[in-house]
Amino acid sequence: MTAPSRPHRFGAAALVLLVLGAGALIGLALTLLTAPLPGPPGPHGAPPPTHGLLLLSGTITGIDLALLLTLVGVYVRTFLDTRARFAAGLVVVLVALTLQTLVASPFVFGVFGLGPGGLWPFLFVSLVFGAVALAVFLYLSLE
Repeated sequence: MTAPSRPHRFGAAALVLLVLGAGALIGLALTLLTAPLPGPPGPHGAPPPTHGLLLLSGTITGIDLALLLTLVGVYVRTFLDTRARFAAGLVVVLVALTLQTLVASPFVFGVFGLGPGGLWPFLFVSLVFGAVALAVFLYLSLE
């Protein structure tokens, strides 16, 4: 009798850490490439975000995008293996969340020279909560 095969070489926790690290590096690089130049205040006179907050937000956004794209890959593979409609539904939801994260990211704000004004701290907190939830989701999906 053979031992059950694992679907991946590394454990789930190691793969999640790898995705977190890659996402952080990509997010930081994209933020540095697209960071808006200091300019006029945002809506209603709100000051632009500090450079540190912008870098953190971009890094967390990169992590969110890496986790979401990895989850899309996991559930596309699951759908192709099982043809389960539930997996197809998860792919649709994960693609929608990926697009939402991308559109609301500091990268897009930087490219178009816009920003959320004084909402940066709140967006940052929501990005952190999303990253934690997606990391747990990916870990559970790989177990």
